[in-house]
Amino acid sequence: GLAGWLESQLDAEALVRPNPGRTQTLHRLNRAEYRNAVRDVLGLVIDVDDLLPADSASYGFDNIAGVLRVSESLMERYLTAARRISRSAVGTTPPTPVATTYTVSPALPQDDHIEGLPYGTRGGTLITHRFPLDAEYVLRAEVSLVSGGAELEISLDGERVELFRMQQGLPSLDIDGNEVGEHLEVRLPIAAGPREISVSFLKTPALLSETPRRLFQNPTVSRRSLPYLRSVAVTGPFEVTGPGDTPVRQRLFSCRPVTTNDEASCVTQILSNLARRAYRRPVERGDLDILQTAYAAGRADRDFEAGIERVVQQLLVSPEFLFRVEADPVGAEATNYRLSDLELASRLSFFLWSSVPDDQLIDLATEGELSDPAVLEQQVRRMLTDRRARALTDNFVGQWLQLRNLEAMRPSEVLFADFDEGLRAAFRRETELFFESIIREDRSVLDLLDADYTFVNDRLARHYGIPYIQGSHFRRVPVADGYRGGLLGHGSILTITSHPVRTSPVFRGKWILTNILGSPPPDPPANVPPLPDKAGVYAGRTPSMRERMAIHRDNPACASCHAMIDPLGFGLERFDPVGRLRDLDDQFQPIDASGVLPDGTQFDDVAELRTALIERPGRFVGTLTEKLLTYALGRGLEHYDMPAVRTIVRRAAAQEYRVSSLIVGIVESLPFRERRSAPATGSLAAAR
Repeated sequence: GLAGWLESQLDAEALVRPNPGRTQTLHRLNRAEYRNAVRDVLGLVIDVDDLLPADSASYGFDNIAGVLRVSESLMERYLTAARRISRSAVGTTPPTPVATTYTVSPALPQDDHIEGLPYGTRGGTLITHRFPLDAEYVLRAEVSLVSGGAELEISLDGERVELFRMQQGLPSLDIDGNEVGEHLEVRLPIAAGPREISVSFLKTPALLSETPRRLFQNPTVSRRSLPYLRSVAVTGPFEVTGPGDTPVRQRLFSCRPVTTNDEASCVTQILSNLARRAYRRPVERGDLDILQTAYAAGRADRDFEAGIERVVQQLLVSPEFLFRVEADPVGAEATNYRLSDLELASRLSFFLWSSVPDDQLIDLATEGELSDPAVLEQQVRRMLTDRRARALTDNFVGQWLQLRNLEAMRPSEVLFADFDEGLRAAFRRETELFFESIIREDRSVLDLLDADYTFVNDRLARHYGIPYIQGSHFRRVPVADGYRGGLLGHGSILTITSHPVRTSPVFRGKWILTNILGSPPPDPPANVPPLPDKAGVYAGRTPSMRERMAIHRDNPACASCHAMIDPLGFGLERFDPVGRLRDLDDQFQPIDASGVLPDGTQFDDVAELRTALIERPGRFVGTLTEKLLTYALGRGLEHYDMPAVRTIVRRAAAQEYRVSSLIVGIVESLPFRERRSAPATGSLAAAR
C-alpha cells in the first residue's frame, strides 16, 4: 500500500513537471548499426568485425551514447573502412588476387546433415561470399581423415560445380595434416555479387556403414571416424572481365550518363539518392556541394565510376552518417521540446532495426505526418513485421539475456563430453527463434516465462530428452513437463549461468534478480572468500551445494545479498551446467530445488518458481520495459523516467502485455518523443 501511494504521488508530480531527460547531442553509430546502415544505404553486406573494433557497453548495452566516443585510432579505422567499402560497392579491381578462408570449427559435428545444406549430405558448411567482379575464382576445400569412397560436393547457388571422389589414404595422426587438400580445388568463372557456396559430403550407404554406433561422439576428445571439412578458401579474382551487374551497383548507379552533357544531371541524381539515405533527411544544397567536390576529385583521377567511389568514401566518414544528431532549438535553455519528425524517424528506426529509416519513414517525416499518433503506431506495427526487426533479437535480446556470453562458455570436456559447437549453436538458435515468434505473433511477453512450446532440432531434442524429433531443421514443439517452458528452461540461459564444472546458484539467482525482477544485487565486496571445499567440511561425507552455500552465508559480509540471491538460484538446480534435467546433484544426492522469492513467496521447483514469477506480472513486465526503454533511448534511466515506465506497463496490462503494446507504449512515451535542452552555460545546474 505504501509503495502504491508513493508511485501515485510521483506519477502525479510527473504530470505537473514532466522531464523527458536528455540524450547526447551526438550519438555515434555502434558497430552493428554501422553494418546495417551500410547494408541499407548501399545494399552491401560487410564483415564489420574485420573493419571496426568492438564498442564499449554501459547499462547492459553497447548503443549507449555516453560511451560511444571517437578516438584518433577509431577515426583511422573509419577511413580505412570507407576506402574498402567504396571500392567493393563500385567494383574496383583489386591490385592483386585475394584469398578469403572460412574455417570450420573442429568442435562442430559433421556426422549428420546440417541445416541449410542439400539433403542427402552430411557435415560441411554453407558460406555467403561476395564476389567483387566478373572473373575466375578458385574454390578450395581442405579435408582431414580422408577415406576411400568419400565424396565431397561443392555447389554454387544450389548448382553442383564439382564432385570430388577421394581415394583411400592412410588417416593422418596429425590433426593438421591434409593428404589430398591440394587436389580439392576447382577454378571457374563466377559472376559478381553475393553467392552461396555449399561444401558437404554425400551421405552414401558406404559411409553410413563406417559410422560406429556410440552413445555420443565429441570430435574434440575422440578421433573422428569419417572425413570432415576443415576450411574453405576463395581466391581471386583472375582473368577479370568486368565489374558485373551486382545488386549493389544496380542500387548505386540509378542512372548512367550517355554523353558528357548528361553527366552532371546523372551525378546529381546519384548523389541526392545516396545522401538522402545516408543522412536520414532531405538533401540540402550544401550537402551536394561537398559531395560534388569529392566527385570531381575522383573523376579527375580516372573516370565517372571513380568519382562515385570517392563520393561513397566521403559519405561513410561524414559526421551526418556516423552520428545521430539531436541539436537543441536555438535559444532553448533547460526546457522540454518535441523532437522533429526526422529525429523521431531516426530514433524509431535505430530502435527497431538498428539501422537508418527507409524511404517511407523519411517521406512521412518530411511531410510532418510521422508525429501523428495514429501514423506513428501504424509505422511501428509495419516495422515489427519487417525482416530488419530481427535486429531486436540480435542486439537487444543478445545483450539483455547475455546470449553473447554463450560463445565464451567452455563446459568441462571431461564431465560434459557430448557438448560441442553444434549444441552451442542450437542453444542460441532456440532462444532467438523463441523471441522472434513472440514478436511475429504479437504474443504476450509473459510467454517469455511460461510458454508451453519451444524450438528444437534433433540434436537439441536429444539433449533435452524430447522424443520423435529428427532432422537438423528447427521446428516448434509443445512442452508440457513444467520444466522447458520459457526462458528458465533454455539451455542457453542455464549454460551462461554456470561454471564449467558445476552449477552456480549465485549466477542463476543473480540473473533472475537482474533480468526478470529488475532488482540487481550490489557488486560483491572485495576479498570475498571462496566457497568451502567439497571435502572436509562435514565429517564423514561431502556437503551438497546447498550446504556449502549455507556455510558461505555465515560470513556477515556475504549473508545479506546471498539470502536474496541463493534461494532463486536453487530453483534451477534440477538443471545441470549444460541444461539437462537431473534428479541427483554432482555428489549423487537428491536435489532440493525449493526456495523463496524476495517477497516471501515459496516454491518447490522451477515450475512453481515460474508460476510465482507471473502471479505478479508487473514486476517482470516493468523490468522488460526498463530494459527496452534504455535500449531505445541509448542512455541509462533516471528517477524521472519511472513514471513513464509505469504508464507503459499499465497500458500494456489492458492488452494482455502483448509485445506490440509495450513497444508502441515506449515509442509514444515522453522520454522517446521529447528531449530536455541543455541549461544555460554558467548556471548552477550546468555547474552541477
